[in-house]
Amino acid sequence: MRRLDSDTKLISDGNPSYGVCARDLGLAHSITLSKDEQAHVTFKWLNILIGNCKKFIDGTYHGREEHKQLYLEEFAYRFNRRHFEMSLVERLLNTCVFASPHPLLRESDSKMALAYET
Repeated sequence: MRRLDSDTKLISDGNPSYGVCARDLGLAHSITLSKDEQAHVTFKWLNILIGNCKKFIDGTYHGREEHKQLYLEEFAYRFNRRHFEMSLVERLLNTCVFASPHPLLRESDSKMALAYET
């Protein structure tokens, strides 16, 4: 399934893999090298994202190296979920209600809950 619009323009730092990707997907591709005058404008939000990731790891985990991949995955999870703040409580409550086993429910109640899930 294609997740990019046909009018998407790929802007990269010139790595050959991006050119192959753009060609395979039929996308327009422009290259901005770091030595270019407009590079700081082109990659502004990428630089901000990388800086935020570094600050998150340094501030939360004090730069520990042993679980670096897990820290990056946690940052990506939080970054991708930043717009879902209002639904987090609702999702947590749903997960708690429908999680099994329910030690406080009688057997007939848990069968009813399971029937409701499906």
